This record gives sequence, structure tokens and C-alpha cells, in this order.
Amino acid sequence: MEYGRDFDFSRPFFDQFADLLRVVPHSALAILGDNENSDYTNDNYKSKNCYLIFDGEQAESCYHGETFVNIKNSLDFLFLNDSEQCYQCTVCHNCYNLKYSQFSQNCSDSWFLKDCIGVRNSFGCINLRNKEYYIFNEPHTKESYEAFIQAFKSSSHAQVLAMQKKVNDFFATQPLRAIRGIQNQNVVGDNLNNCKNAYECYDGYDLQDCRYCTDCLMGAKDCLDVHVWGDGMENCYNSLLVGASIRNIMSSIYVIKGCSDVAYSLWCLQNSQDLLGCVSLRHKQYCILNKQYSKEDYFDLRAKIVEHMKKTGEWGQFFPIQKSFFGYNETIANEYYPLTKNEALKQGWTWSDYEVSVQAERVIPASRLPDDINDIPNDILNWAIECEATGKPFKVIAQELKFYRDHHLPIPRRHPDVRHADRLALKNPYHLVEINCHNCQKEVQTSHPNPKEKVIFCDDCYYKLVN
Repeated sequence: MEYGRDFDFSRPFFDQFADLLRVVPHSALAILGDNENSDYTNDNYKSKNCYLIFDGEQAESCYHGETFVNIKNSLDFLFLNDSEQCYQCTVCHNCYNLKYSQFSQNCSDSWFLKDCIGVRNSFGCINLRNKEYYIFNEPHTKESYEAFIQAFKSSSHAQVLAMQKKVNDFFATQPLRAIRGIQNQNVVGDNLNNCKNAYECYDGYDLQDCRYCTDCLMGAKDCLDVHVWGDGMENCYNSLLVGASIRNIMSSIYVIKGCSDVAYSLWCLQNSQDLLGCVSLRHKQYCILNKQYSKEDYFDLRAKIVEHMKKTGEWGQFFPIQKSFFGYNETIANEYYPLTKNEALKQGWTWSDYEVSVQAERVIPASRLPDDINDIPNDILNWAIECEATGKPFKVIAQELKFYRDHHLPIPRRHPDVRHADRLALKNPYHLVEINCHNCQKEVQTSHPNPKEKVIFCDDCYYKLVN
């Protein structure tokens, strides 16, 4: 509160907020408490024994992943919920011991699944429901399936690559559902489950009466233009990373845990309410630019500032990118709308040239790693591996090596950032296009990229296929 200041009606609001933002101390990491032995993580809550995981809550012994809820003993994941013992899984829910799989739910003890529900002990399958002992969508006996798995040398990098190509070639011949999701009513978007009246929303659960919301995995009601979170979130607009029993939040970042009636603020939490333009406050009310007011003075001044912001064209807008602490290439904006350094600088935005320094006894190219995990020595923990795609060095930690050995998986040859980008590329973009169902020619919407190059079915035709 000692950084509080008066509002200056001769200046734009965003300039004054940026001045405040640059003097108020900030937490180094967005750790929301209740984390144990998970130092190298960020934007997490209730994590234990984790490493390089981001944007989620309730994880134990998990490594290299982003966006999760309630997971254990998993590695290299993206959008993983209520799952355990999973590896290289993207958009999977309630799964156990699943490897190299995508867009699957309630599946277990399987490899290379896509768009499957209730599948067990299967390999290289797509669009299956409640099946067991299937290989490339063909039924097998338990004995023949187990013989196939025994013959697949999953510990060999070369064999996994060859199998991945075979799987991808098979998947390319199979129909895709135009829009993914289950138990939805009046929904437009993709990867939505248990949603009602949700328009142009993506990657969400339990949304009701929402528009343009993305990555809200824990429920939201009456929200518009929100990216990430939920969990008792109501009446929120144009905000980022907000959630946990909040309501009436506008154009804010990290306003969480019981807050209400907050606008244009950052990192305010713990039941704060009636704030405008505040930074890093807890248990506060009736504050503007971190300065305390009485209830009457707060609402009087707030009304005048709103009118001022309407005149300057600021009210209703999000914070300008020029006010960001981060280089464009450090943000997830660059994942969805990639730009070169020159393109970003031409827009007047910043760029970071920071490079991570990796200390190791020796550096070896990925191509020189032993092919099989059984031939990898313990000394690898002291090495840096040069990524086969970028040449950037990365290291393997002891817990990670144990996971590979326990699950008979090869050491990855690509930097964790590249592996994340590979998983992200499996997801569809956040926009819809009109196409015709490949089977019945009915007009449908889909978010699949290059839909004319794929076999895409409407819901009616897809359900006839899978049931």
C-alpha cells in the first residue's frame, strides 16, 4: 500500500498503471502455496515432487508438462486431467498408464490412442469405444495382444519412431469428428465437456453461458473472453489466469481466491474486492492504484475514472502489449501467433535474447545417445544433450531417468521446449471453419486445420461409426 498514488486525469490510465506496476514488488514465481519440493515450476497449486510443470493444480511426481488437474507420476504432457502414469499424452482425461496418446478419456494400459473412450490394453487405435485387446482397430485375443506388446521393443528410440510413423499413417486414413466433446448442450467450439450455452470456447469443462473462453478446465459461469482457469468463476470478462471462487472480474491478471468486483488489476488475491488498477494486494477493499479510500469516495472516484477511460478509449480494453514485462517470444502469444524477432520489433513490441546456460561435464549430440534405454549409463545425469532439432542443450534429471527405465521408454532426443511445441501442434487452432461432412455432405463447423485434406464426419455420422 505504500506505493499507492493519486489518479492523474491528465494522463491515460494505462500509463499510470504501468508506472505502478514497475515499482511494486512482485513474487518471482506464481506459486499459490501448498507446493512441496517443486522449485522448478510455475503457476501451480498443490504440487509435490514436480519439475518443469506449469499452469495447473494437484500434481505429484510429474515432469515436463503444461495445463493439468489432479495428476500423478506423468511425464511430457499437455492438458492432462485426473490421470496417472501417462507419457506423451495430449488432451487426455481420466487415464492410467497411457503412452503417446491424444484426445482420449477413461483409457488405460494402452499405446498410441487417438479419440478413444473406455479403451484398455490396446495399441495404435482411433475412434474406439469401450474396447480391449485391439491393435490398429482390429480385435485380438489376450494372448495375441500380449505377444504383440512383447515383440514391440518400446525401449528402442528407432523402433518407437518407426511405430509412430506407422500409427500416423494409419490415423490419416480414418475419419475425424468435426468437433470434439461430450455431454454438451448448445455448444460451439472444440474440446469441451459438460458445457451448456458455450459459444466459441475451447478446452473447457463445465462451462455455462460463456463466450470466447479458453483453457478453463475447472468450470465457469457467465464469462466472456477469459483465458485459463475457472473453479467457481462467475461474471468475469477479458481476463487472464483468474479463478477460485471469484466474480465480477474485468480486464485483470491473476485475480484469485475469493476476489470480487475487481478491474484492471494484477496479482490481487485473498478475498480482495472493489479494486481498480491495483497490484499485489491481499485482503483489501476500496482501493485505486493501491491507495485506500472510503466506500463513498471509492465509488465516486471510480465512476469518474471510468468516464475518463472511455474518453481515452481504454475502458473495456485489455492491457496494451507495450506495457508487458516480457518479450513477445517469452509469451504464449508466440505459440499461437508466431513471429520473427524483426516482425515483433516492427510492431513496437519487445523481444528477449536470453539464453539458458546449461552446466554439464560433457555435451553430446542426441544422435550419439545409445538407442536403447537399457544401454543408457547413469552418467547421463551429468551430461547435456544437444537437441536434434535446435541444437539447444538440455539435461535429464534422476527422477526422469527412472521413469524412462521403469516404463521401458527411450531417452528423448528433443529439447523439452521442442517436445512441448510438438504436443501443441497436435491440438487444433482456436477458430472454426465451415465444411461439408465427408459422409453425408451436411454443413458443419470444425477446428481441424486443412480440413479439405482430411476425412471429417458430422456428429451423426461419427456416432454411427464409433457405436
